[in-house]
Amino acid sequence: MTAAPLLLDENGDASIATAIMMSHHGFRRDLVRFRAALHAPAADDVHRLDAVRDEWRSFRNTLHEHHHAEDTGLFPHLKGQHESLRPTLERLTADHARIDPFLDRGDRAFSDLPRDIEAARQVINDLGGLLDPHLATEEAEVIPHLRAMKGFPPPGTPEEADMFAQGFAWASHGIAPQVLQQVYAMLPPIITSRLPAARSAFEERWRRVWGPVEVGASLSPIPDR
Repeated sequence: MTAAPLLLDENGDASIATAIMMSHHGFRRDLVRFRAALHAPAADDVHRLDAVRDEWRSFRNTLHEHHHAEDTGLFPHLKGQHESLRPTLERLTADHARIDPFLDRGDRAFSDLPRDIEAARQVINDLGGLLDPHLATEEAEVIPHLRAMKGFPPPGTPEEADMFAQGFAWASHGIAPQVLQQVYAMLPPIITSRLPAARSAFEERWRRVWGPVEVGASLSPIPDR
């Protein structure tokens, strides 16, 4: 098994690479939780499945926006800087197009909970099968080119700052404190000032959806590693 990259670079510094890999950690972490929640006997908890259905909408929107930002911003920038990356980036963009129909399938399947749990289970399994190698390719071939990008651009509006704070609160869950210290030091104050409230709200949401599930303190984009 290939060793997972570390979230911080060899000098212990955060970068845009760290932020992207924290999102990868979040996607992997949440797919594990969806699988567990849809597995009997927990699937008999109708009340919990209502929260899981709502969480699917948040997950699929986050994943879609992550891919959209790569396709329209990050990947074109990297193509201009690193011509040798072009085949990899085009393959990753094609993956995004393959993943989108699974998000639509997920919308239909999760809307049928709790009547049809198997359809939602299948979507999560199929999506994981596509996403795992996709994320691994990004981490092996794209992330090394992002380590030098140390600054995080300030948001243009308070609303955008709120959005980023909520995104970092989601991505921070299960990440080692020493990593978060470096990441938060990289962020502009307009975001960090909003993080305590955003993290508290996310932790409450986590308990509502998944119950009292503990997470580790990851140093890599792989949960608990």
